Amino acid sequence: MHILVSWLLIALASSFYAGYDSDVPLRFFAYSLRPVLAMKFLFIFYCLWISGSLACLNLSAQTIPVSFSIDAATAGYRVNEDFVGFSMEQYTLSTGYWGKLGSFWKGGTNGNGRLKNLLANISNHSIIRLGGFTADDRMVWQNTTRGNSTNVRATYSDDTDKFFTFLSEIGWKGIYTINLPINTPANAVSEAIYIMNKYSPQLHSISLGNESFLYAGVFRTTAYTPDSCMTKDYLPMYDAIKAANPAIPISGLDNGAQKYYGAQNQTWNKVFTDYINNSGSNRPLAALNVHNYGLGNNSNTLSRDAAADTLMNFNNAPKIFIATQFPYVVQLAQAKNVPLRFSETSSAATGTTDTTNISHTYVSALWALQYLYTLAANGVSGVNFHSSGSSVYSAIDWGSNVSISSYRVAPIYYGMLAFVDGAKSQRLLTVSPPTSTTNPRACFFATNSDDGKSIKVTLINKDFTNTISANVTIPGVTISTASYQTLRPQTSRYDFVANTYYANAQVATDGSFTKAAPIAISLTNTTAFSVTVAPMTAVVVTLTTSSQLMYTLKTGSWTDSLVWSGNRIPNSTDVLLLKHIVTIPTNNVARGLRLVFNTGAGIQYGQNAQLQLGL
Repeated sequence: MHILVSWLLIALASSFYAGYDSDVPLRFFAYSLRPVLAMKFLFIFYCLWISGSLACLNLSAQTIPVSFSIDAATAGYRVNEDFVGFSMEQYTLSTGYWGKLGSFWKGGTNGNGRLKNLLANISNHSIIRLGGFTADDRMVWQNTTRGNSTNVRATYSDDTDKFFTFLSEIGWKGIYTINLPINTPANAVSEAIYIMNKYSPQLHSISLGNESFLYAGVFRTTAYTPDSCMTKDYLPMYDAIKAANPAIPISGLDNGAQKYYGAQNQTWNKVFTDYINNSGSNRPLAALNVHNYGLGNNSNTLSRDAAADTLMNFNNAPKIFIATQFPYVVQLAQAKNVPLRFSETSSAATGTTDTTNISHTYVSALWALQYLYTLAANGVSGVNFHSSGSSVYSAIDWGSNVSISSYRVAPIYYGMLAFVDGAKSQRLLTVSPPTSTTNPRACFFATNSDDGKSIKVTLINKDFTNTISANVTIPGVTISTASYQTLRPQTSRYDFVANTYYANAQVATDGSFTKAAPIAISLTNTTAFSVTVAPMTAVVVTLTTSSQLMYTLKTGSWTDSLVWSGNRIPNSTDVLLLKHIVTIPTNNVARGLRLVFNTGAGIQYGQNAQLQLGL
């Protein structure tokens, strides 16, 4: 092929040479120039052909200035330790590698030390959800130990022991799914009671079934509806478990994060939360669990670049996530007064195939970083990335060897690392403007620490071509130092995990992760900084500040640490923002450096109470 194209280019260059007019006055000069021009012509077009793009000329790349500001005095939702977690298939209770008897949670001959480190990199106290299709297709509870049984399609008590023992060793909790369609309420009670009695400190909640909107024609008749699911299957099991022990927490329904399902526009999430909620129902709900995949099943119908565009734009047509799906489930959870958790999510719901090679390339890491910030900014309580199987979107899986666990990670894991570096145990701040949808395509997020001593700023450049030169201002804050780390590929947006980096580092053989030294930013202004972000990369900027701003989270006593954003009582070095009415108790002296009031906020003084400010 190279030879054929080269021959065609030579022929084209030759015709270019022959096309010169030999009758021009400067005949000798023209003839001497023609071979040089022909060779240049050949070189340029050959370069373009082998690259498949205009990359060798790079005529379209630009550096585009952007500016935004951060309101450090108005904080939003807090990103808690358990915000980022994982979802694993239920079959990991009986197998390590699909269909092979073992234990994902005990590990193969190498043990599970690497897995523990991979989880510790994300959090010391988060949540693993066990569920997926295998929770309903198999994994029926056997109230006895496994013994010599090789049946991988059943759950024995000691299989469950391995999972919860693993959780206790790493300080995490579990959302544990009980089979709904091929089970009985009595058997579900046996399983739930066993777990609650032995492992209540490690139990976040019990979930009943997985994606029941798909039961019609599989486990149930085609006439199956949300109401028939609730009255015939879900509520009998829920009520039996609660009757046995009302303290057992139950979450669900683990359906998609959408309003309508199927040709009949069934409203599964609404019907579920009409029956079970924390707003007037006598059936409480630990969390509304929903599922979402950035590409849905579109990664096998789109071109590679189109699939990447879809991820970057959060536009998994025909179900538009940002405009329709996401606002609906957020508002539904708020109306029913239940925490909202994306208990199963990832880049693409494609099983073992992905013809575009998007879900397991660097693009998914950049998507995950924005996705996590977007969910956190809207009050979602947590996100579990689906993993563990042979699916190409798994953030963590067993590895290629049946008996030896390597616990492989995918590029999406590095997006998670970048997010926890920029947001874990921090409160989200308001950024204006938060996005740039075109020229360049980018988004910006900011958080601050509970004590007000640091601010993190994440800049995500989703543009395929253009570099961003960003100027960021933070009024009212004095910046002492600034530095940044970068989420990046080695060569292109389609790099695999071997060429994906965060903080110029990669996961070590033992699963640990150590960031390289950050890159310092030279400051010319104490309330602003500038940073450059290359195409399809993200930077997480860390700022230390001398202005330790603290603000009230609710009405209450000045001496109640839970009233303050720093989770402590203010001292004489703190700049304070009152958003609520706060009472200084009798005979108490309250202190601060200076004080700012929002409209409607104020101080009420007990007898002999004082406020001393350094100003």
